[in-house]
Amino acid sequence: MFHLSSPGQWSADSSALWSDPRAPVVRGTSVGTTHRVVSDGPVRMAVVGNCYATDRQLRDGLHAARSGQWSALTTWPGSYWAVADDGDTTAVITDVAGTRPVYFAETPDRTHWSTSAQTLALRIGARVDHASVIARLVCATVPEVTGNGSAFQGVRRLAGGHALVIHRDGQHSVEEYEKPRTLHFAEAAAELREALITAVTSRAAAARKLTADFSGGLDSTSLVLLATGIAGAEVLAVTDADATSTNEDVAYAQRAATGQPGLHHELVTDAEGLFFAGLLDAPATDQPFPDAARWRMRAAYQRPCIGHGSDTHLTGSGADTLLATSPYYLADLAQARDISALISHSLARARLRHLPMYAVVAAAVRLSRTTHAAVLRQLAHEITTDPAKAKPEHPARLHWVRASGLHSWLTPQARHALSTRAAIAAEHCTVQPSHTSRHRAWAELREFGTYEAELRNQAHAQGLPHHAPYLDNAVVRAAMAIPTSSRASTTLQKPLLGAALHGLVPDWLLQRRTKGAYDGNAYTGLRHHVTALRDLLTTSELAAEGWIDASAACAELDRLAAGVPGKLAALEALIAAELWLRQHRSRATTSETTEVSHV
Repeated sequence: MFHLSSPGQWSADSSALWSDPRAPVVRGTSVGTTHRVVSDGPVRMAVVGNCYATDRQLRDGLHAARSGQWSALTTWPGSYWAVADDGDTTAVITDVAGTRPVYFAETPDRTHWSTSAQTLALRIGARVDHASVIARLVCATVPEVTGNGSAFQGVRRLAGGHALVIHRDGQHSVEEYEKPRTLHFAEAAAELREALITAVTSRAAAARKLTADFSGGLDSTSLVLLATGIAGAEVLAVTDADATSTNEDVAYAQRAATGQPGLHHELVTDAEGLFFAGLLDAPATDQPFPDAARWRMRAAYQRPCIGHGSDTHLTGSGADTLLATSPYYLADLAQARDISALISHSLARARLRHLPMYAVVAAAVRLSRTTHAAVLRQLAHEITTDPAKAKPEHPARLHWVRASGLHSWLTPQARHALSTRAAIAAEHCTVQPSHTSRHRAWAELREFGTYEAELRNQAHAQGLPHHAPYLDNAVVRAAMAIPTSSRASTTLQKPLLGAALHGLVPDWLLQRRTKGAYDGNAYTGLRHHVTALRDLLTTSELAAEGWIDASAACAELDRLAAGVPGKLAALEALIAAELWLRQHRSRATTSETTEVSHV
């Protein structure tokens, strides 16, 4: 696996970024990943990943590197890490959304860092941190509870929008470079339009063989139409014609492909492309990855692209999190006393959920008066309450955060430990009521960044160079510059994207209100592979360590296999975590008998 690390022991597949004993080291190879270095005297800078800056832009970036203006090193098209060194300090800069992870750990004499948590854990001898794994499983989008931990003890993750600055004496500091800003809707739409065009055309110009997901949904389909229509690229676009799920994706994809120059469309069917298929063959990821059990489904439609020799594969990954919003936006409308908008949006939600409108309005008003500290205290109470004794809540109720359904399977000791984390976080909470929705939106986006990093790792392990243009820094900045309530509409899926792409993408696609679902695939896969799933749960490492009640999780598995609706997403996340733990044990056993050079 490819990674970038602080100076250390070299191996046959490693190389320094520049000639200096203190230079960061690149190790391994990854499809489509490159690194470029520029220098001026003692000041050196590298971009690693997929950066489409011109040579002139990189050289101009040396001034920013010299003066510590880290944000200026994150403005170029693409997805990449930046590393700057002036002889006294080394700065490692992740992207805004955190899709390019940086991990660090302290030892008595220095700060170690790497873009791979596994590599860093091996270097410092860190064991698995089961408490951190559980925190992410139950409270993934609550950074106050998960903190900056990783799946390894003592290995911390740098948050998106930050730089890790290592000083010559081995000490470090963490500097936030991304500052909030606000644009009017029309300004954000224009900025988003330019950023998306640049993200797609830059990749199309650099690619020799361009491929893409083409689900028929708004996100990936729009990227392909930009690549063929604006960039004039030839694109092999694949659509998963999943026979187990009922949706309109194939029909929309076929309509979008009709008569589009340069677009070569292929429908892919694979009876074995199911959730939970081939679990033990799943490519290993650096950190636990909640969708790891879907790898076989993705591999089914990725295979033609790999066979085509793709060196750039476009996906719509991240667009849902970035451009849509959670129902808590109704609280913003209530707080702003925008009665007209509150009524119309509440009515739309009431009709969708078959609820009385007054109950939705009341829930929005109640949430608008709930501080984030109170939310964390409520979360602590929710976690610690015995699921069998929990009172059912009104279906109209809205939440800033919720514990995942997995908390129902925690042992009493685990519930106590996790609720204590949430209670301590409540005591130190500094989020102002007027900033709650913005805080929540950034937390959700950066949690998706951790997801995207492992999704890319899994695709690269299959030989597919995965790209997510919606998560480029410029795209993220444009989309996040409007209030969360402006990302919602009673008639459109993603109003900002619709405004940004108007005239570039057909209106009938921008106005699509349905979204493809794969529940049929999930339940079919679960029934077909229930024996393998039960084996993972009955030999659960999290249960052996006292965190999970395996019998409760198995009971949920049996209910789902019988077709009873339940906690499918939570079970999938638990299965993925157990799969990662089993893979890690296997790798650890191998490394005990192999000399490993980690940077």
